[in-house]
Amino acid sequence: MKVAKTDPVIHGLLSDEQQRSREILQALQAKADKLPKGALNVRRKQALGKVYLYHYLVRREGMRVINQHVAERDLPALREQLAEREKCLAEIRIYRQRLAYLERLLK
Repeated sequence: MKVAKTDPVIHGLLSDEQQRSREILQALQAKADKLPKGALNVRRKQALGKVYLYHYLVRREGMRVINQHVAERDLPALREQLAEREKCLAEIRIYRQRLAYLERLLK
């Protein structure tokens, strides 16, 4: 089956979109790298009839699992940062799919 010649205008638009997507992907990856990674975990301890809550940031570094205590005053900011990181990671997945699609189109 013969394929028609590629239109240079459309090829140029797709190339521009591919370049723009790569730049956005790099910016999103840089932003995600600056934000903390992991998940919040709450430990409940009971002593002398009282229940104490301890918040931890749990993350993996290689084969090790790191539990880092989070102060109560830092908790709202950390939750926002973790939510922002999740948004960035979702967008990164979308842009990777878009780049793969553009690669197939430009072949």
